[in-house]
Amino acid sequence: MVFPACAVTRAQSRMMSDIDLTDTFISAPGLVFSSTAQPPQSPAAGSLPTAGGGEGALSLSVSKAQLSGHNRKIRLWLSVVLWLFVRKSVAYFWEDGVLMRKWTPPVADDLIWNSVFQVVVPLKFRSQVLTLGHDNVFAGHLGVTKTYNRILRYFFWPGLKADVAKLCRSCHVCQLAGKPNQTIPPAPLYPVPVLTEPFEKIILDCVGPLPHTKSGNKYLLTLMCSATRFPEAVPLRSLKTEAVVKALTQFFSLFGLPKVVQTDQGSNFLSRLFKQVLSHLGITHAVSSAYHPQSQGALERFHQTLKTMLRAYCWDTAKEWDEGLPLLLFAVREMVQESLGFSPAYLVFGHTLLGPLRLLRETWVSEQPAPSTNVLDYISAFRERLHKACSAALASLSSTQRDMKTHYDKRTVSRSFEPGDQVLVLLPIVGSALQAKFVGPYVVDSKLSETDYVIRTTNRKRKTRVCHINMLKSYVDRENVVVQNKAEKQGKPVISAALVSVPVTYSPAEDGLYLRNVPVASPRLQNSEILQDLEAYLSHLPVAECRQVTRLIQSHAALFSDVPVGTSVIQHDVDVGGHSPIRQHPYRLNPTKRAVMMSEVNYLLENELAVQSCSAWSSPCLLVPKPDGTFRFCTDYRKVNAVPKPDSFPLPRMEDCVDKVGAARVVTKLDLLRGYWQVPLTPRAAEISAFVTPDYFLQYSVMPFGLRNAPATFQRLICKVLAGVPCCEAYLDDIIIYSATWTQDLETLESVFKRLQQASLTLNLAKCEFGKATVTYLGKEVGQGQVRPVEAKVQAVMNFPVPTSKQELRRFLGMAGFYWGFCKNFSDVVCSH
Repeated sequence: MVFPACAVTRAQSRMMSDIDLTDTFISAPGLVFSSTAQPPQSPAAGSLPTAGGGEGALSLSVSKAQLSGHNRKIRLWLSVVLWLFVRKSVAYFWEDGVLMRKWTPPVADDLIWNSVFQVVVPLKFRSQVLTLGHDNVFAGHLGVTKTYNRILRYFFWPGLKADVAKLCRSCHVCQLAGKPNQTIPPAPLYPVPVLTEPFEKIILDCVGPLPHTKSGNKYLLTLMCSATRFPEAVPLRSLKTEAVVKALTQFFSLFGLPKVVQTDQGSNFLSRLFKQVLSHLGITHAVSSAYHPQSQGALERFHQTLKTMLRAYCWDTAKEWDEGLPLLLFAVREMVQESLGFSPAYLVFGHTLLGPLRLLRETWVSEQPAPSTNVLDYISAFRERLHKACSAALASLSSTQRDMKTHYDKRTVSRSFEPGDQVLVLLPIVGSALQAKFVGPYVVDSKLSETDYVIRTTNRKRKTRVCHINMLKSYVDRENVVVQNKAEKQGKPVISAALVSVPVTYSPAEDGLYLRNVPVASPRLQNSEILQDLEAYLSHLPVAECRQVTRLIQSHAALFSDVPVGTSVIQHDVDVGGHSPIRQHPYRLNPTKRAVMMSEVNYLLENELAVQSCSAWSSPCLLVPKPDGTFRFCTDYRKVNAVPKPDSFPLPRMEDCVDKVGAARVVTKLDLLRGYWQVPLTPRAAEISAFVTPDYFLQYSVMPFGLRNAPATFQRLICKVLAGVPCCEAYLDDIIIYSATWTQDLETLESVFKRLQQASLTLNLAKCEFGKATVTYLGKEVGQGQVRPVEAKVQAVMNFPVPTSKQELRRFLGMAGFYWGFCKNFSDVVCSH
């Protein structure tokens, strides 16, 4: 039955034009993604199959009988109300118990054939229609308008467009993937505070790698005074902390110590050595937020200018870039800085530098020389001139910053987040540092400033990180939309609730905002450096014992060189029979790891641990992270290791070594310096050990890490050297002396020193421990009659997330099983859970 248009008066027509179906009780005041809808049923035979699975799967779970049953509730109401909706383009009617709507688009009011017949969807089934029109794999996650038009062709209910907008805004996939027309507006600009004292704040950064020069330079350490914009650039061979500290010390000796040094989050700037140097000098270390170079924009802009000048200099003169660096720095320093109105050299030295142009002018124009004055008048005039110049520069810089902020803020939007808000964070893609995407959602932990926030990234290695607001965008949780719309629908008071979670201990220092007291990975001290201050190294011992160990170490100084000497007791050989050579290409590396690998190879060459090769064998190299944060240089011998004959010399059982040490009262642990590299290779083995990097093709002259039978050879060496020494155990290069008294420990230590010195072996003092009650040995704490697991490992087991899959459960059991000996009836405990 169709309800046609009826004859009405003009007054009734005006009244009807102000009434719509949304004004009646059939309308729901919001979108509801309710869990009360029937779960998806298996598709019947002949129906459209499910595509893709998951939330995007096509699921038609609402039957015609269910829809008719819900529509029957409003059938009596229609006979009273539908006369209000007598319009030319809209009409409602029943069809087989289903409420339908006849609707003609406004652009085709007079075209009856263009009318659309829509199903009026009850409140209970709207969420399924919306999900099918947007989230399904056949829908493509389109925008609000296209999703609305797609659903409007077949379905209708009051407030449809508002519900579609809420659905699209809370779609998890759309928020992560983003769209080109949904860019994040930048936050308003907050200029860097202007400082008045020259060299009170210094900005540091590194540039490189640049083309390798004849003098070995390939990096630049750049420095800039924040107040005067006075730049400095120091060429370096490497970016290690030692080289940076040395260049920094030279700069400080010329211009004085600053109060603040600002850097980015480079590993050399966050190392323990760099922190110690600044701490001893009383300098505060400020660290820029990650992925936000604008925080030190003045120095970054200087980098662009300097690189352009270096490129032009090399092109013009055909010389090395480090030869022209002083000349180019002179050119930059004498130029007027746009934001200051003065040149950096004038603000520092108080006069204009004599350059080529000024010298030419004085040649052409004769000027009267300045009258001579006494020292006091000169200093007074100089200070007044310099004070006025700095004041004018400060005013000019403040004015420039105001103008820059006014121009920049025209396209900005003020945004803010509160602790507990959910956000998406723009982070680099794992394995590709130059690409980034939004990930999350994560929770805002705290607010540091108007633009910096601490974000809890619980599923990543770093549990918290500082992010700039331009890297964040708000996340709309669909469940929150559900709760909100249910409250609107029911019209009942909503009880305020708060999310309760375990507090996460956070210090802004974890993101480099302040100096840290926790240990930071940095290169260990060399033996020669420790030998210069043995008393500090042995400060844990009483005075008498400290002197005894010091005399013992000094009497065997040959054991503590900075470079492995190499033993004459044994050589490592590789027998491959008649197998043909194996040749492989080098692995690709990112610039950072390539620089580390090059420094490691240079170390091998400088200390004659490797030589140039013409071998037919070739194996690639890689860098393996060590517990202290540095890298271990290794060669990938997996293909080569499948060829040699095995060496069956046994390694001692780790449990036996630990059990012997556990009852000791005094424990001393020794570690060999790069133990494998102290074993020479035979000529045949050296040829097979040939390795290739992106920059070199070499072969070892000592036994490398990763070579098959290397552990057996090294254990044979240690067993031969220390044979017959009482109360001494060795597992590869880890030697431990366990004694009941200090006198016994000292006697055994002297005997071990003599054996090692006779074998021309070298110890690593940085990893040796003398006269300790307990030490960490083979992954366990031993001593004082006890054997305990390492506390950090126990804490890692305790913090391991609850397994949710079979694979995660196996990982957890494998990790916990390493300490099965510390849990009584471990297998029964595992089975009971």
